[in-house]
Amino acid sequence: MAELNTYKLHQELLGAGLSVHGVSSDGEISWVKTPTEAQELTASNIITAHDPAPDQNTVLRDEYSKVGVNTKEMVFALWKKIMQSDPADADALQSLIDQVNSTVA
Repeated sequence: MAELNTYKLHQELLGAGLSVHGVSSDGEISWVKTPTEAQELTASNIITAHDPAPDQNTVLRDEYSKVGVNTKEMVFALWKKIMQSDPADADALQSLIDQVNSTVA
């Protein structure tokens, strides 16, 4: 079987309305309850059509991380902006995000 992006594939299965817990790297689906034949066929078609390339959001998050934009820094910057009326850190992070967006998009 071809390479799978399990996170992305799981989202594709959920997006098709399939009740799944997850999917393994070999394409084995963990169903919430026993699937119907139609659900199995839908899942099979999704797996066949699956493109393992990361989605745009994943690419952007990886690039943000490379320049120091991560959840921890964002939370602290947001806290300072909202609770202490100090937007400097949030503005600096937004500037980095804008730079990444202009080069990746």
